[in-house]
Amino acid sequence: MKKLFSIILLAGIVTGTGCKKFLAEQPQSQLLYGNFDAQSIESATVGIYEPLTRSRGRLWESHYTAALTLLEDYAHSRYTPQEAYANYDFTQITYQDNFWPTFYQAISRANILINVLQGGTFANGNKYIGEARFVRAICYYQLVRCWGKVPLRLQPVADAQNTGQPLAEVAEVYNQIISDLQFAEANLPNTTTQYGRATAGAAKVTLADVYLTLARYADARTKAKEVMDNKSVYGYDLLASFSDIFSPTSATSSEEVFALKFSRSNGLGSFVADYAASINQFQGFAAAGNETFGALSTTPFIKNWDDNDPRKAWTLYNKAVVNGTNVVINVAPPNDLLYGKFRDPLAPSETGAGNDFFLYRYADVLLIFAEAENKVNGPSADAYNAVNMVRRRGYGVGITTANAAVDLPAGLTQSTFDDMVFRERGYEFMEEDKRWFDLLRTGRYKTEIPAAGKRLPPSTLFPIPALEKLTNDKL
Repeated sequence: MKKLFSIILLAGIVTGTGCKKFLAEQPQSQLLYGNFDAQSIESATVGIYEPLTRSRGRLWESHYTAALTLLEDYAHSRYTPQEAYANYDFTQITYQDNFWPTFYQAISRANILINVLQGGTFANGNKYIGEARFVRAICYYQLVRCWGKVPLRLQPVADAQNTGQPLAEVAEVYNQIISDLQFAEANLPNTTTQYGRATAGAAKVTLADVYLTLARYADARTKAKEVMDNKSVYGYDLLASFSDIFSPTSATSSEEVFALKFSRSNGLGSFVADYAASINQFQGFAAAGNETFGALSTTPFIKNWDDNDPRKAWTLYNKAVVNGTNVVINVAPPNDLLYGKFRDPLAPSETGAGNDFFLYRYADVLLIFAEAENKVNGPSADAYNAVNMVRRRGYGVGITTANAAVDLPAGLTQSTFDDMVFRERGYEFMEEDKRWFDLLRTGRYKTEIPAAGKRLPPSTLFPIPALEKLTNDKL
């Protein structure tokens, strides 16, 4: 037990988190090496997810989302330290240095659980390994897109002599991500009542997204179509109302594929709800300037967004009603638009907003399919139907009924249809950590960012954190 306990300590050190804090926050991780009973394995599995939602999602939902959002073409900063992201000056800000150890801590915990269960006979062992490999894949997917070459750690750190790990090639990292997701797809249940846990459907959708990033369009199309053709098996469908997706009182919904879960309880709520909403809703009045980043209405992307699209008014605002009264105040300058997609006006406190944060939802499936289908077969009827379903729901009309006022015009070329799907993704997923990665994978950042009046980034990758360079002798 002493040796195995030391491994846990070292795992905390290697991921850049002090061991005292690591053990204090997640004592269940120690159970991995002590008692191999069902409750121990269950607790250890839950512990793998914990870094992703730690501190009410402060790292992922606020700092990570802020960083990715500020890199986007239409975004701007209202807070001097974060302005470096909007200017693509990664040397002047170090928030990203916190993302790296957070992802690697989840990876470390996943590696420990996988190592314990592999080759064993524990009941449902492959299901738990599938969850661990899913989370590991999610984390490496963030790392490889943000940093490019990264250390590919797949085994628990056994001793202090085994901390160094060279940078793996990007292709090698993606191969591992795909392998992990394929295992998860084959071994996870189709549905779960433990909301926020991985499922086979979530693995399949993530895999479709990875294939899209790699321009493996036929594979992306196939995976998305498998989900669409079996949506009742996985329990997925579009909600009728766009705003209902982000309800702070809903435990889950048919729209949800995989989400970071939060509770309407003091200290357990979503960070993005109070970090990315300028209304001081919890004190019963509105105040300007709380939100530290937003969008500029003068950028082409925002200017070209149809004002009749209800998603626009739900996602962006610069006026607010005071505590349900008829008093309306400005909360931002005229060209400043703040993000309001995640809101909980009845939260018990600013630490108790119940909004979940989606990594994937069913609209992802439809838009991944539409883009990939168009790449493979051109703007087919199936491709049109997939994107039009998302548009109809956004406009609040019948999802399955053709609507000439809302649907994309017929007869689009393959290139123009691709442009329309890209635009639709931007409107549908604003503030959900997708636009920057879409700009990169399509190469559109080279035109969209200058068109918004921002300079092209000298690099699209974050620098490796100084602590990693200090502690990893293989770099």
